[in-house]
Amino acid sequence: MKKRFPSFLAGAATALALTALATSALAASGQVQFNFAGVALDGEMKITAGSDITAPNGQQVPGSILYVDEAGGKTNYLPIRTISELLGVEVGYDSASRTVLLGEQTVPSAAAAAETGTYWHKESDEDGITYASEDTGTDYTGAPGYALTNLPEGWGLESIRSHGGTNYWNGSSMISFSCAYPDGGGFGWSPGSGEIPCRTVTVNGHDAELYTYSSEYGDSCLLVWEDEAGVLFWFTGSDVDPDTLVEIASSVEPTSETAPACEAGWLPGGYSWFETNASDGAVETTWIGEDRDSNITLTCSASPLLLPEGTGKTVRFSGVTAKFWEAEKPHEADEREPETVGGVTITSTSISGPRAADVATLAWTDADTGLNFRLHGAVDQETLLRVAGSLWIK
Repeated sequence: MKKRFPSFLAGAATALALTALATSALAASGQVQFNFAGVALDGEMKITAGSDITAPNGQQVPGSILYVDEAGGKTNYLPIRTISELLGVEVGYDSASRTVLLGEQTVPSAAAAAETGTYWHKESDEDGITYASEDTGTDYTGAPGYALTNLPEGWGLESIRSHGGTNYWNGSSMISFSCAYPDGGGFGWSPGSGEIPCRTVTVNGHDAELYTYSSEYGDSCLLVWEDEAGVLFWFTGSDVDPDTLVEIASSVEPTSETAPACEAGWLPGGYSWFETNASDGAVETTWIGEDRDSNITLTCSASPLLLPEGTGKTVRFSGVTAKFWEAEKPHEADEREPETVGGVTITSTSISGPRAADVATLAWTDADTGLNFRLHGAVDQETLLRVAGSLWIK
């Protein structure tokens, strides 16, 4: 699988960035025109056709976007911030739940939460479930330290998400785990439209809500609870039995130790550091190539790691015995050129995950610490071995 991270070479407002990305996707199947239409409110012209608008950071961006689909249907799009200003409502964005917030948001006050012991407010409808908290004023120095301590056979850590949390896979089954303090953030789950059944279960002595949803596209479930300190635990599952999700979630325990981040003393020509993410006691570092279309990623965790099928080939480096798996197919470069939308230049970086067919994998366990390491990338065996031999703890 591949994650894509947009890189904005010219600054723009978040709302514009989201609009630009959406426009890129729409343009793949139809035609896009900028500033085609003007906007009038109560008879007063607010945006003139053919004119840009000024974003909060001073950039000139499209005032409207016209999308013409393959059948000739036309749809006009406006930036969310423009809509909010025209309607006189506040606009915000919750990165945790990837939700645009328009108008006043209903969340419990810090005082009410202190009295009731509940810091998270739930809202549910036919479209999904959301949990939101109000900032209690506590200065949290980081994310809560919790990790899964007992994964059933076949399950392994696939990746660490850039915004926090971890993904685990077993064949086609997937579980995502996140936890958070009540700091004003929120979580959202939208498996599809219609009724979402819920039942109460017990997890580590806490009442937890278990939601299940079935559709023609598969089964999904959500398990969520809040502990006495206000930490919200959030598990989602896809193509996984709900009772298995409860079993795995019940193994979550506090952890004061985080796997060490490593630096590479040697990388192939053109490769450089891209990001390091840490969550649930695990750490993941990615280096990308000069073409921004290839990567080498190192994951370190006390939990079992997701590995390719089969036993792999036994190899050695720097006195360490490891296993190596060849890529299933050659890497094909993404030849998309940077796009410029409304004066904003957008490039895409492709990050290949461990399940991608075009990556090779090298894995080993440290004999002294028991930590598991996985190095994968669209490179050959010799390159992975050389990178592994050059690693050192920061």
